[in-house]
This record gives sequence, C-alpha cells and structure tokens, in this order.
Amino acid sequence: MSGASAECSGARTLLYAGGVSLAPRAPLARPLRARGEGEPLEDGWPLRALGEGEPLRGTPYVVLRLLGQGGMGEVYEVEHRALGRRFAVKVLHRSHAGRSDLSARLRAEARSIARLRHPGLPSVFDLGATDGGRPYFAMELLEGRDLRTELARLGVVAVPTALDLVLQALSALSLAHAAGIVHRDLKLENLFLCDDGTLKVLDFGVAKLLHAGASMTAPDAVIGTPRTMAPEQCAALPIDPRADIYAMGLVLYELVAGRGPFDELRGRGDALRFAHCEREPPPPSRFAPQPIPAALEQLILRAIAKAPEHRFQTAADMEAAVRRLHGRLHDGSPSSAAPAVSATALTPTTADAVAACTPARGEVPAEVLRRSLLAASAGAARLSRRPRARSTRRAPPARPAARAASRASALAVCALAIGALAVASAALGLALGQRWIAASEHAAPAPPSAPAAAQARSAVR
Repeated sequence: MSGASAECSGARTLLYAGGVSLAPRAPLARPLRARGEGEPLEDGWPLRALGEGEPLRGTPYVVLRLLGQGGMGEVYEVEHRALGRRFAVKVLHRSHAGRSDLSARLRAEARSIARLRHPGLPSVFDLGATDGGRPYFAMELLEGRDLRTELARLGVVAVPTALDLVLQALSALSLAHAAGIVHRDLKLENLFLCDDGTLKVLDFGVAKLLHAGASMTAPDAVIGTPRTMAPEQCAALPIDPRADIYAMGLVLYELVAGRGPFDELRGRGDALRFAHCEREPPPPSRFAPQPIPAALEQLILRAIAKAPEHRFQTAADMEAAVRRLHGRLHDGSPSSAAPAVSATALTPTTADAVAACTPARGEVPAEVLRRSLLAASAGAARLSRRPRARSTRRAPPARPAARAASRASALAVCALAIGALAVASAALGLALGQRWIAASEHAAPAPPSAPAAAQARSAVR
C-alpha cells in the first residue's frame, strides 16, 4: 500500500520499530497524488510522505516506512540497495527544500553527532543530498520507544530506574558539552529507550554550537519546546550547557512524578514561558504517586533553579550527584556504572518503593531513634488517658469473629480488674494487721483501787 492510500484509508503509521503507532489521520477531502522530488507545493496542500518501495532519489536508499516527522524533517526506515542493510535516514522536508538555513542546520546536526562516539548517541554513517537538493544523513536504526511513550504506558517510573535512565543521558550530554554542543531541546520525546536497555539522546536539530564562528539562530529567536525550556531560553538570553541541566531536571521530575511542575498550563506557550521564568516549581512529592526521597527532591529542585548559577554547573556535576544518590538508595555505596535497563524493568515495584524510602546505613543515629520511640510512647500514653468521646451513631452489628474478639477483650479487662482488686485488698489487710499489732504492744492502764476512788470523789466535793 502506498503512503497516499495508507493515509486516506486511515491506516496507522508506525512511529517506532518497537510497535508504537501514530493515531490515524482524518481522511483528506481529496486524494494526494505523487509528486516529483523537486516539485513545489500546489494550492497550499501538504506534501505526502514517501511510501514503501519508493526510492529516495539521488541516494542508494529505498524507503521502507515512515518513522516520524518533525517541523524540519522526516525520518524514514530505509534499506541500502547494494548492501541490503537497513538504516534510519533523516531528510529535510520538501517544503523546506529552498531554505539554506535549515539545510545548514541539518548538516551541522549530522556532523556534530558523527564526531561524538558514545553509547548514548546514535551513530551516523552517511551525509549527502537528494536530487532535489535536500540534505539527508543516515544513522543506525533503533528498536524501542521514546520515554514519553514509556511514561504514558507506566504512569510513573520507579525512582531507582529513573536514576539509571538519567545517568545514561547525562553521560552522553557530558561528552556533547565537552565538544561545545548544547542540545537545547531535551525532553522525553528525544530520549529513546532501546530494547536492549540503552538510552539514546536524539534530535540535535536545534543544537547550539558554542565554538562555531557564526550562529545559525537569530539573536532574539526563542528556540526549544516551551514545556521544557530553561528561563534564559524563554527570555531569548544567551545560553550555555546549564540550559540542558534545567531540561534534565525536568525530565527526572516527570519520570518520578508522572507529570511536570507546570503541566496545568500545557498548550499555553506564553503562560508556560512565564511560569519557567517567574513561578517557583512545586516539589515533585506534591504530585508523585510514589515516595520521593528528600535528597532526590533537593537534587531535582537544584537542577531546575531559575538562575543558571544556582544549578549544577556541568552535566558531569549532576551525573556525579545522581550517581551518589543512586548508590545510597541501593546499598549505601556509590555505584561505578549505570546498569542497562530493560523494558520489563521499568515497571515500579514494591522493592523500588521500599528502597526509595529506606535511609542509608548509618544515616539515623541511635539517639534519634531512642527519642522518637520515647515520643511515640508518651503520645500513646496521652491518648490512652484521653476520655472517649460519646457518639450518637449506632454501631453496626458485629460479625461472629468480631464478637468473639470483643468478648475475649472484655474477659481480659475483667481479669485485670479482679487482679487489681485482689492486690488492693491484700495491701489493705496488711496495713490493718500492722496497725493492730502495734496497738496490742501497748497494754491498757489498770483501773484505780476503791479507796483511791473514794478519796478522789471526796476531794472533788
């Protein structure tokens, strides 16, 4: 089926090789016809994507399917005619065929990625131009899905797993920043999780080359996605690698909380830019359906600080902080490398939640625990002395098991009361006995004799 017929029939177009698909587009009012490579737009109608089996003219590649489309280009899965090997080819969209600035930007993206060798970056194998003058470059074909798709599937990513993913992205960014490349558009959609657990940083199409002689961006242009732009990007101020630190903080925020700090403003570009510039972000624990360690919350809020000087100053600094936290949450010792994450390992588990809430060994002193236990005991004693409030509501009928438990409790209380009464009676008896013994030790005086009594009476008279 050709691309035009697939689009008109409402068939789903695969977005990634892992099986994620785009929602079908609404049928067009009239069918799209095939156009030549250099043929311009007609009557404002959009150009269709190339279909299966169509050649990418002027190149050794044959199109197998469309992988994705952006504002600047299209990405196809293709096959090299002579080698029989499959690649992903990014080509400038035909509607931009005459744009020299966008052509230069796509070539710069290919050269930037090609000179960086890192497991977290795609490999680039070819750079050229089609018969119509559109630049393209071929890179490795990835199997998997982006983190936006994965987060939509899971709802939230467990804290240890989110730290693993961010560690991989920060490692790739450290290399890019060292080469003078600022990505400027980091977001979940541009972080691709391969089926083998490797995370790839994609789409350097709007990257800034710090060492370039001339900028390809107008001085007052706002480049990036409003939902994930740093405050200096929103204000069209000069940027440096710390703008990517801000975006990575937002990525980690979304992974562990399931949403961003200002998602209620989604779709309102101006309001989002204002929020990033002026509003203090709420802590991720306010939205997260899982426990967020205090150390992780502080790390995220530092990464998304408004002022660049208050953030981590390099991707390597943030990577080291994440690695230390990752090690403490697991076993109390820093981990030496970020392990690969498989697709099945992304589902949050009870163990992940317990590990995220359990403090590292030695963090809580014994004195603090002792005071906490004493305070808890005192609180329990106060509650036990508090008079019970009377309720006007009638209690529901008790179940047999509940009745048995209540009877057992009543018998236990009665036994305790009887025992206390017996102890009190014994104590009272003991006290009375002691007093009786003490009184008996002192004998009563003898009654006076008869003459003495008579003498006493006569004296009284």
